[in-house]
Amino acid sequence: MKKFRKPKIKWNEILILVIFIAVVSFTAINIKNLLKREEIKNITEAITTGSSNTAQSGGIFASLYSKEDTELKVTGNAIAVLDIPSRGIRGQIATGTDDETLKNYIGWFESTAEPGQVGNFCVAAHNNIYTELFANLHNVQIGDRVRIVTTKNEYIYRVTSKETVEPDRTDVLDGSTKREITMITCTAAATKRVVVKGELVSEKTLE
Repeated sequence: MKKFRKPKIKWNEILILVIFIAVVSFTAINIKNLLKREEIKNITEAITTGSSNTAQSGGIFASLYSKEDTELKVTGNAIAVLDIPSRGIRGQIATGTDDETLKNYIGWFESTAEPGQVGNFCVAAHNNIYTELFANLHNVQIGDRVRIVTTKNEYIYRVTSKETVEPDRTDVLDGSTKREITMITCTAAATKRVVVKGELVSEKTLE
């Protein structure tokens, strides 16, 4: 009688299959997050004339580098919109910095100043997970223009400093006698924090 042989496990094929599944899953998650990020950007843009409504001009990256005068609107539970056109950064700002809030929003530290007020208006967002709203914060340069649009006012800040700090540097949230903004995100390896600060240079009331 012919002896039955147990089939050999082809570990190399299993490894290739596991890698393939991992790559497909990672790609799907990133595409989902990118689409969500683009959706947030598009609903933030007020429906105006064709040239300023980049959602109508086509392409998944159409609104990443918008015009500086694009009309913006606060939606949902947000308190304001943050926009840095030169770096393709835009997102709704919501109260709180818990994980659920940061999935879709830029989070505002409630204990800090409100937009446009005297003091330190502090916000934070993710750079490499969920909607990655601060993915380009590390590319911001001194002098860049930061727009904060609320339901009633528009505030323009100019970036004055950028540094990488240890996670325990909570002094970056300290108050100020000036009207400042502080934007925070993790470094690529999530071991440190990128901190960008700016000072208010102009404001106007929206009609």
